[in-house]
Amino acid sequence: MKKLNSIFTILFFALILISCKVSEKDSQSPPNIIFIYSDDQRQDAAGFNGNEIIITPELDRFAEKGIQFSNANVVFALCSPSRAALLTGRYGSANGVLHLNSDLNENEITIASYLKDAGYNTAMSGKWHLGRKPEEAGFDFHTYFKGNGTYYERTIFDMGEKVKAEIHCDEYCVNRSIDFLKDAASKDHPFFLFHNTQLPHMNGKLIWDAKQETLDKYNQDEMPVSKSRLDDLANKPEYLKSVRNKIKAKDYGYPDSIAIQKHTKDYYSVISEMDDALGRLFKTIEELGLIENTYIFFMSDNGWMLGEHGFTSKVLPYRPSSSVPLFVIGPDIKPGSNSNLILNIDMAPTILELAGIEIPDNIHGESITGILLGKKQECRDAFVYEGLGNYGGALPNLTVVSKKYRYIVTYENESLQKVLFKELYHQKQDFDEMNNLINNSSYKSVINEMQKLVDNHKKEVLKY
Repeated sequence: MKKLNSIFTILFFALILISCKVSEKDSQSPPNIIFIYSDDQRQDAAGFNGNEIIITPELDRFAEKGIQFSNANVVFALCSPSRAALLTGRYGSANGVLHLNSDLNENEITIASYLKDAGYNTAMSGKWHLGRKPEEAGFDFHTYFKGNGTYYERTIFDMGEKVKAEIHCDEYCVNRSIDFLKDAASKDHPFFLFHNTQLPHMNGKLIWDAKQETLDKYNQDEMPVSKSRLDDLANKPEYLKSVRNKIKAKDYGYPDSIAIQKHTKDYYSVISEMDDALGRLFKTIEELGLIENTYIFFMSDNGWMLGEHGFTSKVLPYRPSSSVPLFVIGPDIKPGSNSNLILNIDMAPTILELAGIEIPDNIHGESITGILLGKKQECRDAFVYEGLGNYGGALPNLTVVSKKYRYIVTYENESLQKVLFKELYHQKQDFDEMNNLINNSSYKSVINEMQKLVDNHKKEVLKY
């Protein structure tokens, strides 16, 4: 009997040892990565960022599970450049994408390619806005629509086949992302899913075409109106009075407060519809048990102006353009908030480090893995916004953004030789960026420090 008990004891501990080995192996397996990139969603256009009017319950629910970044920005607020910056971790002047529909330089490598080479199953779904095809950028699975267009009856390229989607293009691509996740979850390989929404980008007719039932959820009178909507632009560059952002704003009825409120209601409504579609994606992630070994990022490709300074749209180097929502959830990430200056070019090195892949020396962004895992509290003090595209008649600018200040240098042309105008705003005391301090002698040392960062960017990144 004693001998039998000894055998059972040995077997018991052997099973425990095997179980520990399996658990250790599972904990060391590469994590899955899901990155969701919305389109034209400003930083405050989400409930988790303190907006008590907008209806985004699904995003709010997931954001509560991770770190919410209150000071996330993009390095250029335009669709194609922002996506290229995210995928490469490099500025547009280096990766080749400064304009809509332009393509990465031939030698540029995306995070999808790095992950694929490391054994990841890679997928992209939704909006694609670069010259090369997704499969040429490292994605095994690909279902996408090109650039901007109608929400319904959209042409979608689904694994090489041309499909006319009767349902909303975001709904179609959520369905296909779900298909990918179900398949990927049954395999031994880790996966990377890059999911891109059309919303809240306007449709092909440049309107936010929300369903009436969604619009009915909002009260137009409750929509916010920017304090800077009547800005006469006297202390800003002259060209801004005739730039596309101003002309289109007038078409929409700006700076009239009622027109802005109506527009904002439409904008909030399509974000609610995006939230609803993403809710199905989130539910699938949970049902498949992926949450235990998957890092999930949510970010927007750029912000959007809703009447600030009388403008609409993006591109211009002001806070509503560059500032975007960002949260990250995943293994070992404790819920909380973080106010570090985080950029879209930080996402590539972060993803690579999480996947255990060496970060290339030519990447401009910084990994925030330390912040995610609670090991690092501080990041950069400032960054340079590279406004070098000419979309909508915008003039080239290099803009330094810190937690306190925004310093904008506008140039005559792309040679960046002749300075036309300079601006300095104290973003804590002047949230609306109305009081240009450039000629205030009290800020001379601040201006000098900011200019050094511009000069260094021209030397180190632009190679001037």
